[in-house]
Amino acid sequence: MKKIIISGFILGVLLMFDYNYALAQQDSPAKDIASEYVGVAQCAVCHPAEYQEYNKRKFKKAWRVLKMRGAEKNEICLKCHVTGFGKGGFISEEQTPHLVGKQCEACHGPGGKHISNPSDQNFRKQLKVVNKQNICIECHTCMTTHKTNDF
Repeated sequence: MKKIIISGFILGVLLMFDYNYALAQQDSPAKDIASEYVGVAQCAVCHPAEYQEYNKRKFKKAWRVLKMRGAEKNEICLKCHVTGFGKGGFISEEQTPHLVGKQCEACHGPGGKHISNPSDQNFRKQLKVVNKQNICIECHTCMTTHKTNDF
């Protein structure tokens, strides 16, 4: 009888621990790696030629220009001047410094899955193919805003 009571007590403690663990997991869900933005430094490791090209482009300066104008908290501007704002990427310069400026993932989408398993063709296919009709227009429609408003 004593063994049954002790066994029941141990089983109860284990079930309570398992239940509390499950509740804790609900409160802090695991990150979906597909939505993780990793930043240009991660891309540069395997794509050095593309990184060299990126360094020659004007959009590399996007964050610096925004700061010069004092607009680094303007949500309208952040959509095009940082990487992944409003999409699980850039939050603030303090919280996500690796995502300041317009980087690879601003056009290609989050690279978390690709970084975690570069040879997986399914992850590669999930990265957006850049063409002017579907990606560039997201920000370049704003060019008239730059000319008509005082930022």
